[in-house]
Amino acid sequence: MDYMEAAAQLGQAIANSSEMKAWKDAEAALLEDEKGNTLMEEYRDAQMKMVRASREGLGQEEIEKCREMLLQKQRELNEYELTKNYFHAKDVFENMMRNINDVVSFYVNGSGGGCSGSCSGCSGC
Repeated sequence: MDYMEAAAQLGQAIANSSEMKAWKDAEAALLEDEKGNTLMEEYRDAQMKMVRASREGLGQEEIEKCREMLLQKQRELNEYELTKNYFHAKDVFENMMRNINDVVSFYVNGSGGGCSGSCSGCSGC
């Protein structure tokens, strides 16, 4: 089998994975939910306000207000079942993709690459 066939099979396996299905199902449920969409929009708005406040050099008090609002919106997202499910499914899928990338990199480079110190791409030391 050549590398293009292997890549096609890997792509199909990823597309058919339970991780991908769970993420797509959670995404579809969220897209159909008015409250979930509102929470996501409010969070994005709070993010943009925080960025603007930082860029425009607003006072520390105003930046702190924006930060508190952003944290509140993040808490609301984490507490609402559909958004919580979506972010969890997305994290699981992204972790699977990191693991796949690590395996491919191992075979391309001939080594595991060692510990980067961040543990973001592995389950820890």
